[in-house]
Amino acid sequence: MKIVCVVDSIADFNEKINAIQNHFGNNILYVVKATLEPIFKTFNKPISAVYYKNLTTIIHTLLLRSEKEDVLIYYTSLKIDEPLLNKFSAKIIDRSAVVSLMPRYNAFERINNSAYNVYVKSMFKVKDSMASPKLQFLPESCVNELLNSHIGNKLFELNPKLSKTVEIDNVEINKSAKVHAPMLKLSLISIIVALIITMFLIISLAFFSAKAGIIILFVCLYILDIVVAAIFQYKSYFDHRFLK
Repeated sequence: MKIVCVVDSIADFNEKINAIQNHFGNNILYVVKATLEPIFKTFNKPISAVYYKNLTTIIHTLLLRSEKEDVLIYYTSLKIDEPLLNKFSAKIIDRSAVVSLMPRYNAFERINNSAYNVYVKSMFKVKDSMASPKLQFLPESCVNELLNSHIGNKLFELNPKLSKTVEIDNVEINKSAKVHAPMLKLSLISIIVALIITMFLIISLAFFSAKAGIIILFVCLYILDIVVAAIFQYKSYFDHRFLK
């Protein structure tokens, strides 16, 4: 099995790598975040690749150039412990299915994920699995298929017969397993636009009273502003999960 270790954090690095090696072996390819490269070199481990904002492309190229075999992808920003790794190891014994780590989402996150998946399905005709990209096992057959398309596609929903998930019990691990896209500048613009719409609504009501046509027009403008902001935020979230 080949391990692609994405070094996006150096917190407790040696402890995490030792745990991964104890469970999955020491055939590790280190893909290091550019800003962490100087610090990573102090660990005296070989660097297979350095990434900036093109992580998935780097992993795809790295796997194309190496021998085809089962792949485990692990991000060092994910906190891990023995119970989690034991559960994960048990799921991949026969190495016949994709095994993913599935975070627990609260009610608000589930509602937001549903709306996000409307965007994803409208764009790609398939839903995001919402699994964490930070720990995932890919059998060789799946790796070969993904390399013929794009390795980022590993996060799309798969046939239940070809995939398994591991639930997270630990709160801190669950938090670290999730992807958090930064708030876009467009969100601020959206708020400004909403304030401008509100200003014109107040002026319109002052001069033309509360006519149904005016109310409907401004409601449509509010909805359009919210939808446009949501689309761009969902695109940013998708890019961070699948590409960056």
